[in-house]
Amino acid sequence: MEINNFHLIIYQRHQGFFARHRNLLAPYVGKISDELVNPSIPGHIQVLIKQGETFGVSLDQMVNCEVFPECRALTEFARGLVYEGSMIEWWARSLNEEMFGHWAQRWRRALLEKYKFKDVDLHYFQVHEEADLHEHEEGLLAHGQVARMIFETMLQDGLTWFRPGWGAEYCCLTNADYVAMFHDGIYQHSKALGHFD
Repeated sequence: MEINNFHLIIYQRHQGFFARHRNLLAPYVGKISDELVNPSIPGHIQVLIKQGETFGVSLDQMVNCEVFPECRALTEFARGLVYEGSMIEWWARSLNEEMFGHWAQRWRRALLEKYKFKDVDLHYFQVHEEADLHEHEEGLLAHGQVARMIFETMLQDGLTWFRPGWGAEYCCLTNADYVAMFHDGIYQHSKALGHFD
């Protein structure tokens, strides 16, 4: 929910950019609406809840969990860019959306092949693989493609101002590092609890 909210804030904060580049408005609004309404309202968050339940985690556990610091860092990095970062910093970070689609694809395959889940039980991974990597739902562009289009247009416009030490490459790669930290943190905490040998 936090990440979806950031996109709504960015939509409001970057209105001038989208007003100048109306060709990007529909793809970005399509991306936001996809997150909120597909495959049904309230969108991808409902898919996450159902996936958690498939894995044996209750809604109450999901809502009230204390997020591991390694996982919280990813969200806090995004939050900092929303409120303090320049446009190019946010959109450089957003280039990782395509990576998320590849991650979902690999997780789904591992869960199918190694852990013997059924494809029907991996809806979260299917939805994110499709949304982030492929055109879907009557012409909605892949989320990774939308981020790339917006980023490329900003470069063409010369909208490359960033805070000292916060260049586009840094924001993109640091977000990727936080994603790795997220996954490594989950693995290490699960291993400590005896979930892995």
